[in-house]
Amino acid sequence: MPYPAHSGWLKTHDMCATRFSACRGNGFLRLKAPLHFYAQAICGAFVLGVSICTATALCAVAQAAPVVSSTAPPPPIPAAAQPVPATPLTGAQQQRPPNGTAVPSAATGAPTASARTPKPLRAEEQIAQLADQLAHAKTPEEAHRLEGMLETLRAANLTPTTHLLLRRAEKDVANNKPDNAVDAMADALALQPDKAILWRSSAQMRLVAGDLNGAVKDLGSALQRDPKDSQSWSLLATVEEHRNDGPAALKAWQKVLELNPMADKNHKRLDALHIKAFGQPT
Repeated sequence: MPYPAHSGWLKTHDMCATRFSACRGNGFLRLKAPLHFYAQAICGAFVLGVSICTATALCAVAQAAPVVSSTAPPPPIPAAAQPVPATPLTGAQQQRPPNGTAVPSAATGAPTASARTPKPLRAEEQIAQLADQLAHAKTPEEAHRLEGMLETLRAANLTPTTHLLLRRAEKDVANNKPDNAVDAMADALALQPDKAILWRSSAQMRLVAGDLNGAVKDLGSALQRDPKDSQSWSLLATVEEHRNDGPAALKAWQKVLELNPMADKNHKRLDALHIKAFGQPT
């Protein structure tokens, strides 16, 4: 059924551009241009919707993805520097500390006794050790060397004032002033009465001054503080010999030989003191 030619709906641009007038009345031809236009519009809208959804999804993925540093990745670790899995140590390896370090014990966690640094010995302990070595000396030279070391240790802790008084006493004895030497040693003992070597030196001054009983008393104080001083026992034997106490002198010299067997290697002095104490053997 033909539509009036003057219908506004049919007066489209495409219909006016159709050269066949007979086709103007055809409904298919009249709708061809509008349907094509609508199809293109619908396709365009669909493509636009898909693009928008794709862009939205890409933005969401970009926001959720972690930020990647623009710096270059680190170089791969060489095989020699890669960590080696720990292996269980054997009993010997667990007991031996690496590079001298202490290994904690399993019970207390404290370093073993072998890994601890030993404490330095005190002067008294060093004197005791050297005195034991002197008692087992094999030659007079070894005994003389140990005696020198012992004298150094015994005089190590003397104060400068005490040293000055000791030198003054020795000078007084050299100048034949033994009484002044005894007084100087009394002043030294007042400063350091715990030093056995000062009591022995005082006994020497008293022996020179002729005070034999005072010398015996000072030697008793010296040996009470240092009973392994062989020189104090030797001086006591000399003092007792001057007092004409043969048995006491012999006993003191026997003590000397216990502490320093090289002091009388051939026992000449021992035999002489034995004769003084008990007479000539028959």
